[in-house]
Amino acid sequence: MKAQTITIIGLGRTGVSIGLAVKEKLSMTVVGYDTRPEIARAALEEVKAVDKLELSLYKAASRADLLVITTPVSELEETLQVIGGEIQSHTLVLDFSNLKGLGLKWAKQYLRQGHYVGASPVLAANWLADGRTENTIASADLFQNSLFCLMPAPEADPQAVETAVNFGMVLGARPYFIDAAEYDGLVQGTDTLTGLVAAAVFKALQQSQSWRDMLRFAGLPFSVATLPLEYHKAMAFMALNDKEATLHWLDAVSHELHNLRRLIYEGEPEVMTAMLEKLSNERDKWLLKRQENDWDERDRPDVRQPSMMAHMFGGLAPGSRQKEDRD
Repeated sequence: MKAQTITIIGLGRTGVSIGLAVKEKLSMTVVGYDTRPEIARAALEEVKAVDKLELSLYKAASRADLLVITTPVSELEETLQVIGGEIQSHTLVLDFSNLKGLGLKWAKQYLRQGHYVGASPVLAANWLADGRTENTIASADLFQNSLFCLMPAPEADPQAVETAVNFGMVLGARPYFIDAAEYDGLVQGTDTLTGLVAAAVFKALQQSQSWRDMLRFAGLPFSVATLPLEYHKAMAFMALNDKEATLHWLDAVSHELHNLRRLIYEGEPEVMTAMLEKLSNERDKWLLKRQENDWDERDRPDVRQPSMMAHMFGGLAPGSRQKEDRD
């Protein structure tokens, strides 16, 4: 059978961007679900990223051939509990939540049928400096020319994994297989740590006697630096999920702050400038590398044109909408 319906659970910027990419490239009905009515309405009426909304989570899941979950990891277990007995036997569940080890564990515990694959699309390089998070800022190219991290369970159906690979191609991203535990450890550094640093910066300034005056003048650097506080529930969950890793990264940042304090105390402008210039150059190299998206540290998987696309999930083949239009 050919896939006809994709359901997106969670209609923030990621979910809505996925909907836009699907509507642009595939002939599928896009169903959306979100617990926040105003967010759901914006996805349907303003952005037009979904064809229809479902008010019930289990109904949204039960009709899906492909089910994409973009909720925070703090909400994932409850989501999988609700949909576990509702999805169809052929449904591919793509979990885009933050921590993959927990996703694999809960999927095995709650999903009675269907095919589960942990995945994470990496933000495209040209979106890295954009601090906006509203779903009305969504774009079909949010993950264009980037990576689509895949962390399937060892027992995952190979055809389901193949379908997940090709769905990443629909988003414009290249497949990148990685162990779930390794991925979670990396995310603790890039996501959880930056969120905790944002909390520390905000609280330090908030407790200052000059806080009210700062509110008048704080601009883009402060706004972008403290943006992770919007995801405070997920951040707290992730920080406590792996306390050892969190404490390791906090100790590392404390060490670097101590070094910065020492440099400032010593008052050597040449040394301070040279250190910051070196870090700026390294950041530029990172941004260029992300733009090129040419990572040679791992062997790239041999991705064949998917047999499952032509069979069960034929509608997920990139370019299928254009082919049908020509026919």
